[in-house]
Amino acid sequence: MGALQLAQEGDRLLYWGAGVITLLFTLLAAFMFRLLLDYLGKWKALKPIPGVSPCYPLLGNALLFERKGEDFFKQMMQYYEDFRNQPLLKLWLGPLPFLFLYHPDTVEVILSSSKHIEKSYLYKFLHPWLGTGLLTSTGDKWRSRRKMITPTFHFTILADFLEVMNEQANILVDKLEKHIDKEPFDCFLDITLCALDIICETAMGKNVGAQNNRDSEYVRAVYKMSDVLHQRQRCPWLWPDFMYYMFQEGREHNRSLKILHSFTDNVIAEKSHEIKIHEQHKIDFEGKCEQSGSKKRRAFLDMLLNATDDKGNRLSYMDIREEVDTFMFEVPQGAVNFQSLRSVTELKFSSY
Repeated sequence: MGALQLAQEGDRLLYWGAGVITLLFTLLAAFMFRLLLDYLGKWKALKPIPGVSPCYPLLGNALLFERKGEDFFKQMMQYYEDFRNQPLLKLWLGPLPFLFLYHPDTVEVILSSSKHIEKSYLYKFLHPWLGTGLLTSTGDKWRSRRKMITPTFHFTILADFLEVMNEQANILVDKLEKHIDKEPFDCFLDITLCALDIICETAMGKNVGAQNNRDSEYVRAVYKMSDVLHQRQRCPWLWPDFMYYMFQEGREHNRSLKILHSFTDNVIAEKSHEIKIHEQHKIDFEGKCEQSGSKKRRAFLDMLLNATDDKGNRLSYMDIREEVDTFMFEVPQGAVNFQSLRSVTELKFSSY
């Protein structure tokens, strides 16, 4: 009797298990079918727009892209030249279409809009490092954060940073002077290291000495993180997290992320402690510095720690880290823009 009951219970569990598995597969199939319909709808709608060939299903043009960053941007510049006379250029990055605008009238519609601020899917890969700061956020958070941070970019505040810029520029000039009357050389790294020194001191009040020590752990982590992020963005097979972290790129991503966040955390903690000491002793350090003939340098981080919204609320610790990390992320992006300009120049000269 007991054996019969156990058998019946086992059959019942088996039926329930089969039912649950069937339901899960049905839901998954319905979800995939919906994605497929969405993909086919975009493909049909964008078919009249000129694009690069060949374009493969689901992978798009991703297999055509160069692996190295410099080669990739030269490739993009070549595509721009090839489609220069077209109003739009279409590229498929995996299942996602990207449209490149040429005419200033079409660009103006996008850039002047306060509604079209939704970030593309590729921004998702920046979240582990940057969170949802001014660059990656959208909607009400983006508007609120922009309103709070905008005053920190007043021209009188930016003018205070000229001293830092001139100091670091002098170091760069000294390095470049060593190449006078010698063979041509690539100044790309020298310029970006100078930019990194400037942004570290103006954003965080921290001199990392990148120009004199390019092999420092933090400097290497900034550039490594930018490299792995760009590589992931243009490789659809690295988009799923469970696959990405199985590869070496994913492990390098986590290793660099730990270094970057640790550095930012330490700087924020030091600045916060410094401000608390100043408030406790109620000492007007800026006035004291002016009396002694010097002026205390204020970094972007100092202003973030004191920024408030319309209700008087200050930014949280994570909010501050998001914005500081965003500034640090922009240094390699400026380097990328410089690299792109250099690539365009090379292509221009090669066409004559």
